Amino acid sequence: MNVCGKALPPKAASLLGTNIVLLIVGVPLILSFHSLSRGTPAAEFMEKLIRLMVIGLLCQAVFYYAELYNLQIARSVREQVWRMLGAVGVVMLVLATVFWAAPDLSPGRDALLGLPLASIAVLVLTRRIAVPARSSKVALVGPESSCALLRADLAQYPEWNLEVVGSFRSDNVSQIASIDQLDRIIVSADAGLSQDALDSLIPLKMRGIRVQSAAQFFEQATGRVQLDEVDPAWFVFSSGFENSRAKLMIKRCFDLAIAVMLLFAMLPVMVLLGLAIIMENKGPLFYMQDRVGLHGRVFRIFKFRTMISAPATATPQWTANHDKRITRLGKVMRTFRLDELPQLINILKGDMSLVGPRPEQPYFCDLLAKEIPFYDQRHCIPPGLTGWAQVRYMYGASIEESKRKLEFDLFYVKNLSIWLDLAIAFETLKVVLVGQGSK
Repeated sequence: MNVCGKALPPKAASLLGTNIVLLIVGVPLILSFHSLSRGTPAAEFMEKLIRLMVIGLLCQAVFYYAELYNLQIARSVREQVWRMLGAVGVVMLVLATVFWAAPDLSPGRDALLGLPLASIAVLVLTRRIAVPARSSKVALVGPESSCALLRADLAQYPEWNLEVVGSFRSDNVSQIASIDQLDRIIVSADAGLSQDALDSLIPLKMRGIRVQSAAQFFEQATGRVQLDEVDPAWFVFSSGFENSRAKLMIKRCFDLAIAVMLLFAMLPVMVLLGLAIIMENKGPLFYMQDRVGLHGRVFRIFKFRTMISAPATATPQWTANHDKRITRLGKVMRTFRLDELPQLINILKGDMSLVGPRPEQPYFCDLLAKEIPFYDQRHCIPPGLTGWAQVRYMYGASIEESKRKLEFDLFYVKNLSIWLDLAIAFETLKVVLVGQGSK
């Protein structure tokens, strides 16, 4: 199952799909069925059912934000139990508040009493599906050093439940046929497959064994383009990167609509933040800096100032953990990303998009372009207020971390769509609510 270009682990897809059906359809039907058996009019029954389906949708949203569809958490019983109880508690608290304020909206006492029990039952039973007893068997093809790196990378994603059963060089691919119940073959970029090796892989593919390049697997499994596994030919011939004028025009309309709504909604907050910045210390209210945007064009970005002012001649530097330049108020703003709100003006001006790669300073762009292959390709779309790299990875404060962020950025460029933008917007909301801001 693919969601916005990223493949969910098979069991995670089953977990998510089953929960959606049960929480939004199944549980509401069960909880409202007794009304129909008592001769309740059809119109009243449907009204109650719709209310329960809305509650089921609320449950689904809260469970998502509580990370209950993260299979690494699903494998930790203790963490899973605490998150379940907390999520169900939040749902009941929200419902109690709403129905206290508007009791006419309540679907009934019996339904509300049965809701937490039914929700917990769904969560517990579906998670038994998500943690299977049998692992998927995987064979790796490539030089010994590349297979060792692939094996280490696969170990970082236990939610895929993969078991590496062997590593094979190009000259002994024929031995793979002797492995019982093999599910997948992953081939490294430098495998150098001969014609004989390809001839050996064809019947395996015909038997239903999935054969993938390492680049293809990691792109789908991790939501990033693994730079060590791609070359210029991959960019030219792989699917994706089809960012037509129509697609970019739809994206621009989406940006303008959301930016205007956010600017009006957050204007009181921005005024209060501005007053607080002025009261905390002397200095400019806004921080303006050159950043690199679409096609390498330099523009001025706006942010609320969160650091003490630096001399104009100072050499740019990455923000470090516990950076002493950050003010007390600035630390709070950066945690919840409130310092980014003035960038809504950049979006309205057309310098930025709501979603896209984060814009970097020209100094860092020049440095990273020399050290990281394909770095300039991130500038083929407008930079964003938030992005796939921001919600999937930490703040990049080194060349190696910037390389990893670029891998996420290239995945976004390759799979750009309004649906992926919406998914990133929801993920950003989760990051802001739990205070997982940047440094």
